[in-house]
Amino acid sequence: MFQRERVERVVIISSGLRVDLARWVLMNLPLKQGDIIRLFRLVQPFGRPPSLGCGICFSKPTNYEKSNWTTSTLTPGRRLDTSATILQKQESIEREIIEKQDESQSNIEIQHIIRLAESRQIDFDTSAEAGNSMKEFAVQAAKDFGATYVVLDSPRKEDQKYVMDNLTCAILMMSRTGRVEILRDPKPEDVHPHNITHMQQELIFDDNICTICGHERLLNGGFFTQFSYAELAFSTYGFSQKYVLSKSRKRVYKGTLPSGLQIIIRKHFFATIKEYEFRSLALTLGNVRHENVATLLGFCSEGYHRFLVYEYVCHQSLSTHLSARSEELTWERRLKIALGTCKGLQYLHTNNIFGCMRPKNILLTHDFHPQLANFGLTKNPYEDLNHSSEARVLKTFEYLAPEYGETGTDSSITDVYSFGVVLLELLTGRKTLEETWGKSFLRWARPLLEEKVYMELVDPSIKDNMNLLQLVLIVRVLENCLCYDPRERCSISEVVADLTHIVEIQDHSPAQ
Repeated sequence: MFQRERVERVVIISSGLRVDLARWVLMNLPLKQGDIIRLFRLVQPFGRPPSLGCGICFSKPTNYEKSNWTTSTLTPGRRLDTSATILQKQESIEREIIEKQDESQSNIEIQHIIRLAESRQIDFDTSAEAGNSMKEFAVQAAKDFGATYVVLDSPRKEDQKYVMDNLTCAILMMSRTGRVEILRDPKPEDVHPHNITHMQQELIFDDNICTICGHERLLNGGFFTQFSYAELAFSTYGFSQKYVLSKSRKRVYKGTLPSGLQIIIRKHFFATIKEYEFRSLALTLGNVRHENVATLLGFCSEGYHRFLVYEYVCHQSLSTHLSARSEELTWERRLKIALGTCKGLQYLHTNNIFGCMRPKNILLTHDFHPQLANFGLTKNPYEDLNHSSEARVLKTFEYLAPEYGETGTDSSITDVYSFGVVLLELLTGRKTLEETWGKSFLRWARPLLEEKVYMELVDPSIKDNMNLLQLVLIVRVLENCLCYDPRERCSISEVVADLTHIVEIQDHSPAQ
């Protein structure tokens, strides 16, 4: 096996626009064609006032930052804010990052450096990112980017020691006098994971081909890669409205790569997750391979753009079918969706991936084979809220386990609760506030469950074609999932075992 020449990846970490530092890196480091330089500008989250330690390390605070230095922003002990407050904070971060990014891209000296880098065929770009501290951001950014050099714009000994202790690559530092000092020399050339194409072993799934439309699932998931924003824009004709599958805050597009491969592109609201967290989670999800989990083909993290790229799943989401009250959702298909969903969930939990168990994240083929998507990347439960829709707000909270308000943490047991709500919705169909007598979905359903009037719960479209024994057993499962006390809730493995048994029941006589 041949070993290709190492690509040098230089990460410059600064809170200001250090054009002089970027120029020094380009002119003095031993860089060659194909090497990469990234200038990361650190933005303090939520308008935090900058440290008073060193004038070089921090940009002059903007009027926006000053206006947000409030005690309410930094109130300790608050686990979850209101949706409006959280969205306001997210949008404030976004505005600050966009402001700094625009400043970088419009800077004449930066444009000159970009042209100089292009003449040497070196990839140079700038990015503004949110981070709590210079040293922690530097370490995470370097690890996620696969840096071979880190250039730190901080003369603070504390920052230097932390970076030295947590990284093994070459480390340089801008001194107070403006001179660049080498803290650690570069390591001998080795093969870095970022230089190796990420191939997956071949897997053959039972439901590999949709029998209705003939869409074939990738057997080996192809390769996992980082897409450029330009590639994704090209695949959707400039993110044309014609290719929008979902118009929520996190828009979903259907795209086609030059190879003809159809893909689903899911946009993420970038202020809710830091770039290095997004990259790390995307790489984790890229290793996931299961017949009930949509294959993540890659991601895009470029400037303030955050996208996940999934394989195309041909028949929309469960949420779409529930909202449309699709007649295709027969009793047998609902059971198939439930079993496949909990199997996918069980697999994700074995890989420590949790969160975001919602009908909109259950994608379906025309054979109603479910595949889970968008797991592990939602940092808070409010980011999908739409203030113009009260029903949307209520529906978001319906899927959250009661203990989430205290812990703010996704886990296997909170996902089991969310799955219980999905299972109940499969049983009842999607209800409007009028149909639930003005009550939230669960407040309407729980008394009917307690009184065991199950037929009042069941979606009218399937009452004549369901199995009563299966219905009773399904209700037992969802009641165990929806226990208020997480210690009394069943495990995801128990759910899989119970649903497998229910689906295998051979008595298909309809309800009387």
